[in-house]
Amino acid sequence: MSYQIEIIKFIQSFSNSFFDFLFQAITLFGEESVLVLLSVFVFLSIDKNKGYKLIFTIASGTCFNSLIKNIAKFERPIGVEGILSKRVHTATGYSFPSGHTQATSTFWSSISIIFKKRALYIFSPIIIVLVAISRLYLGVHWPSDVIFGAIFGVIWAILIDKAFDYIQKSKNYTALIILSILFAILAFFIGDDDFFKSAGLLLGLSVGYIIENKYINLDINMPIKNKIIVYLLLIGGLFIIKSLLKLVFPEMLIFSMLRYFLVGFWGFGIVPIIASNLNKKTV
Repeated sequence: MSYQIEIIKFIQSFSNSFFDFLFQAITLFGEESVLVLLSVFVFLSIDKNKGYKLIFTIASGTCFNSLIKNIAKFERPIGVEGILSKRVHTATGYSFPSGHTQATSTFWSSISIIFKKRALYIFSPIIIVLVAISRLYLGVHWPSDVIFGAIFGVIWAILIDKAFDYIQKSKNYTALIILSILFAILAFFIGDDDFFKSAGLLLGLSVGYIIENKYINLDINMPIKNKIIVYLLLIGGLFIIKSLLKLVFPEMLIFSMLRYFLVGFWGFGIVPIIASNLNKKTV
């Protein structure tokens, strides 16, 4: 562990106000809200099915990350002598593997696989490395955390890409439901708040996706006025459910899962129904 401390100290030896700002900005690329907004943009403005694949890759990858963290139970470098930790409110749970790095790796690997653009193949590794360095610079992860977070992210993106292609072509939702329920059950055994949230989100997304796929089949080629309304409903609803229900619900893990279930179900179950009805009225 001593060599990992020295690596963090070396990176932090370049610390100044500019790098403080830069790396705190870069680390945002690995945070839930930014990745969800990017996925929503793909879902509503580029390709619905590709958006689905992105959001499911992120949500299931977050569950996988929480599972590994709670098995490994490695402590973070926060509080270690000689290491200065910043933005610690984003550093929840255990240390290994880095959630920010894995989420960034999962998202940008997935988007590269989906769109197969040369620019993405160049940009994706750069942003993954920068987010990984930001977690070390901010003193909230060990080097091994970010290395394995990046590796796990790439592997998970490849696996879910293949699995979701099968689900979308076959319309066989059994594997999706089994995976979602499995993570939900594991959350109860592990008892970690982040795991409950991730499992709830994945379950809500799964139920919403199946309903939309079987009964709604939303056409995202809608008038600009409708698209603006749908964007506002989707993002506004996500914020209200995620933030305001937290003030109303009891502080119990099951209610964390329920809140995030509603987040996923709102975005991919309820909003497509509203959007589809808007389209019908416009025709």
